Amino acid sequence: GYAANATDIGTGLTKPDLLAPGVNILVRTSKGQVSVSGTSYAAPFVTAASALLMEWGIVKGKDPFLYGEKVKAYLIRGAGQLAGYEEWPNDMAGWGVLCVEDSIPR
Repeated sequence: GYAANATDIGTGLTKPDLLAPGVNILVRTSKGQVSVSGTSYAAPFVTAASALLMEWGIVKGKDPFLYGEKVKAYLIRGAGQLAGYEEWPNDMAGWGVLCVEDSIPR
């Protein structure tokens, strides 16, 4: 499953921007492996995807002037659409599901 976060009620903006894995995520704790859910566990996936894009752009020199809004645009560009929705973006799934591979320009 996926988790979404944030709404901008009354602004006309579609939120969430995209979905990331956030249901039944296996994490290791002092008690062993535990299944957790929620936006707190989806956020690290988006953070890691952003870091990978920054590495691709800035460290590897593919987009040396990469900044936050461009990272967001790349992630939205690569988001995969889910079955069951006719309109994209929408207020339930945003632009779709996070996909780092499809977010990195070729």
